[in-house]
Amino acid sequence: MRPVPLICQVQSLLHARRAAEVGATIVVAQGAEAGGHGGSRSVSTLVPEIADFLAKSCPDTLLCAAGGIADGRGLAAALMLGADGVLVGSRLWASEEANVHPNFHAAALAANGDATIRTRLADIVRNYDWPSYYTARVLRNAFVETWQGNETELAASSDVELSKWDKAWDEGHADGANVFISESVGLIRSVAPVATIIEEMVVEAEATIRGATKKLS
Repeated sequence: MRPVPLICQVQSLLHARRAAEVGATIVVAQGAEAGGHGGSRSVSTLVPEIADFLAKSCPDTLLCAAGGIADGRGLAAALMLGADGVLVGSRLWASEEANVHPNFHAAALAANGDATIRTRLADIVRNYDWPSYYTARVLRNAFVETWQGNETELAASSDVELSKWDKAWDEGHADGANVFISESVGLIRSVAPVATIIEEMVVEAEATIRGATKKLS
């Protein structure tokens, strides 16, 4: 019987060491650019540092990069940083197959990377006890503007505010709930089929790498 592959998403070198200790088949190095929950390291430094560590300690372990990778340029960059592949979240979130309210897709398409923020608000209102190291990247909106800096008050009124948040989430009110999205939101310009997204990323990555090779020759 074949063993089940273990995939560990990590946000620091310490996490990567622990993943190696428990026998991870794939380590996903997630940068702070990512949407949703994550740490504080950036892809550009975290990926090569973990790549060097894995090459010495467990060279058979595959490394994927995650966080803000939404097109072929990001894929090409991740490969150059030492990753074996990428884990794509936000770009595939903006796909026709994703179970996402159309209003949330519309909010993302109207935004850019400057419109995101790392915050604990979504956890506080839902009474989710995430460790303080982790925050979630979301779109700035009315909910964020109301409660950012007022976390204590939000926690105290979470029973009331959660019902509003849940209603906004269910009905697709992008100002009343949180749209979890990475800094790559500024690179997302359409909602497309998954197959199209992946094909375009691969084609662009190959062209980017070939173009960079010519610049260096």
